[in-house]
Amino acid sequence: NYLITTQARIIAMTCTHAALTRSTLVGLNFKYDNLIMEESAQVLEVETFIPMLLQTSDSGVSRLKRVMFIGDHHQLPPVVKNRAFQKYGHLDQSLYARFVRLRTPTVDLNLQGRARPGIADLYAWRYKDLGNLSNVITDDRYRTANAGLTFDYQFINVEDFDGVGESQPTPYFYQNLAEAEYCVALFMYMRLMGYPASKISILSTYNGQKALIRDVVRQRCAWNPLFGEPAKITTVDRFQGQQNDFIIVSLVRTQHVGHLRDV
Repeated sequence: NYLITTQARIIAMTCTHAALTRSTLVGLNFKYDNLIMEESAQVLEVETFIPMLLQTSDSGVSRLKRVMFIGDHHQLPPVVKNRAFQKYGHLDQSLYARFVRLRTPTVDLNLQGRARPGIADLYAWRYKDLGNLSNVITDDRYRTANAGLTFDYQFINVEDFDGVGESQPTPYFYQNLAEAEYCVALFMYMRLMGYPASKISILSTYNGQKALIRDVVRQRCAWNPLFGEPAKITTVDRFQGQQNDFIIVSLVRTQHVGHLRDV
């Protein structure tokens, strides 16, 4: 507490932590002039105001001089599980998205440095004049081919496994065994080609498929030190804001598009 209130020039915390410790921070006479909120497009509008109110005012005037929101309103909005609040109250709108909708002036970062240009072309339509940083054009790790893989990205049609494709063991718990087996087989193939397990993540668009892939990994390869486990097995939603060198994605649905229509 002493370091926070007297020595620290930069303090990092989550919005949840700010809400839980607000009374403590105010009691410590915690002072700050600038607030930077990262991934602000994923934060509920009401949660955005809490970090602005962690200090007492000076003579009724807030000390806060500057607020900077950093985020991407084209990605997933805040999670609101109550459909009524989400649909009729628009509680899934972040303050960041509200400002963009109201045409508040923004600074757009229009150069990407995470993916090969060919991969970035997949989502370039979402962003105005999206270009590439020099590193993804000149660095050898972006220019050379991926051993054992023909293309930078591939869409693979996985046929039904023993006549079973998309399944739903319980309502809204979607799974696809053929895709799960294919994803794990591809992971094992990449491990045999020498790719580090820490550089590979497997994502799914549904929690049911995530659980199924984890079961297949445990059965097929987790116990074998030659293969191990991927760095992450999770949903696309949970992986937002993170990155890895190689991503295997299971889309699961074969009968209907499902919530991917929002893309």
